[in-house]
Amino acid sequence: MKVRFLMLAALFTGLVSSQAAAQSLSFMPKNSDQPIVVDAEKGIEVQTDTKRVIARGNARAAQGEVSIVGDELIAYYRSEPGGGDEVYRVFAVGNVTMRSAEETATGASAVYDFDKGVLVLEGDMVSLTNADGKVTAHKALQYWASERVAVADGDAFAEDREKRRVYADKLVAFFREDAPGAKPAAAAAARGRGDITFIQGFGNVRVETPQETVRGQRATYNVDSGVVTLDGSVRMTQKNNVLAGEYAVVNLRGGRSQVFSTRQGGMTGTRENARVRALIAPSSKPDPIPVKAAP
Repeated sequence: MKVRFLMLAALFTGLVSSQAAAQSLSFMPKNSDQPIVVDAEKGIEVQTDTKRVIARGNARAAQGEVSIVGDELIAYYRSEPGGGDEVYRVFAVGNVTMRSAEETATGASAVYDFDKGVLVLEGDMVSLTNADGKVTAHKALQYWASERVAVADGDAFAEDREKRRVYADKLVAFFREDAPGAKPAAAAAARGRGDITFIQGFGNVRVETPQETVRGQRATYNVDSGVVTLDGSVRMTQKNNVLAGEYAVVNLRGGRSQVFSTRQGGMTGTRENARVRALIAPSSKPDPIPVKAAP
């Protein structure tokens, strides 16, 4: 599945303006030739004491074919040493829908942290859908720009256009790295495509194809080869036949599927995932407004 979290995250970059005092506003972000338009049914408020801008009531931010809609849009900004303001975190709260020309993402809330370069959608449930398939989870969808990793957490589910399905407590997707020596324009185009090359599944993994269903505790999926490996109390069901073991190799492109009693079956070990376990995502709930003491 191709995912374009970067396109959706980029829209957040223009949600604050020193002139944001009207019912709607429009201005040009630094990295685009299209304006970002923000409007809200209940208005837009600038809070200089807490340094945030809030658009309330079916709030919507749009740039070209990309848009974000929520009950509230909240942008936090800070003063820079050389003067001017800088946005460092943006929230979308309540009934969030993010759309691009090819993707739709939904959740109860969302946050983009500029310092960490991470986009998080939270809720029960959260989903991302495009022409290549869909991903859902009952806790959160995260995208880490610097790590080029996406995480679906909480009874996660992924399906491609051929209806091949992967279920797990957590799914982790690794995006294609820029080619060595690639020109900036080519690298940006590759990031825009959002190609996933490798997927890991953790906890109660289930892989479904038209031919079989395979269960295990962990799985790795090489998207380029179409091969999934599973380990940990593996069980494969093919019509009325059931095979059990500790390790399985499944070819999602219609090749041979095998179950082995041990890892010694002919496949390399799983890709380590320590860097993903170490990541700490920001909460999609904005900070509460400080309550001022009565004089």
